[in-house]
Amino acid sequence: MQIDFHYYCVGVLARAAGFNKEDALTIAYASQYVDDSTEGELLRVQINGTDFSIDPVRTSYSLLESIASRSWSAQKRVWIPFHFIPPKPFKRNEPFSFVTESNSEFAQLLLDQAAKEPLKNYEQRLCRIGVALHTYADSWSHQGFSGRHNRTENDVKGIRSYDRDKDEWESPQIENILFTDLPYTGHAQAAYFPDLAFQKWECTIESEQNEIGRDNIEWFLSAAKVIYDKLEAMKKKNPLDVIPWDQLKERIGRSLESPGKIPEDIGSTSMVLYRAMQALRVERRCEVWKEEFSDLFEPHPEVFSYDTLAWRKQAGLTDTNWDDFTLNDWTAMPPQKVAPDFWDSLWMNFHNAALRQRHLVLEKLP
Repeated sequence: MQIDFHYYCVGVLARAAGFNKEDALTIAYASQYVDDSTEGELLRVQINGTDFSIDPVRTSYSLLESIASRSWSAQKRVWIPFHFIPPKPFKRNEPFSFVTESNSEFAQLLLDQAAKEPLKNYEQRLCRIGVALHTYADSWSHQGFSGRHNRTENDVKGIRSYDRDKDEWESPQIENILFTDLPYTGHAQAAYFPDLAFQKWECTIESEQNEIGRDNIEWFLSAAKVIYDKLEAMKKKNPLDVIPWDQLKERIGRSLESPGKIPEDIGSTSMVLYRAMQALRVERRCEVWKEEFSDLFEPHPEVFSYDTLAWRKQAGLTDTNWDDFTLNDWTAMPPQKVAPDFWDSLWMNFHNAALRQRHLVLEKLP
């Protein structure tokens, strides 16, 4: 899934499930930041003249780091714990699979454990719920793929997409050309199709001749309902009235259907241009969510918006554009002076939450 679901849909679901506006957006931000936390090297900070080295938890990789992300360490510490959760924890003498399944036992375990975080640790609890919700939601979109580099599980062939306007199936050339040489990790070879809320698509996992086909609108809507139910059942501080699902379903479905159309499709097989097109389309889909659900965040609907750097800045960090940093860039960066409340910032709470989830998953892998 992409930001239109991980942030905007999750924010709507959390608010509708009774969380107050601020808490709902904290959950939503943590959910989306799992795709944006590329800080994988030591970060030095200075508090009241004392230097500290912070070891943030990487939960994603930027485009320029795609080669590094192919290692087994990356698969086991990033892709599997946060994006491609196996269906069940490992148990000796029982069959084990790395291939993700929707609403699986393992995915539910992550969310249940996050919800058990004590209310006294409320902001970390909200962050844990958000991180777990990212993985939980991905169990729907990533079903049928695994987070490890494995040809049997992830070798995709024959992608076909359904054009709803033309009422016909197509074999998209860009995806079938650009993505066939990517590694057998996750849904890399299936391009963006598993994550596009509006997409109806199908493909074959070549090595097993396993057919995958789904209508993401229906699939994502079913995920939204389960997430809503989970959030409604959670304990809350200063809750607001619950908005019944029946009042949400049609509006959410309408938002999921938006393809984020742009004036002209890019006909080039350039990966850079293709990614730029996809980024523009998802941006336009996010605008649909803002317009449809601004009423849930009145009188300040502008707060229903995502900024990748917001939590880094809120923590008092000043050099925050590190997404494409090399190791030398990280090493050369001097300690950043931050206030004593840095330890209680949402950025730190997110990384503590991500660390808890990673440990929980790693302890239950073979």
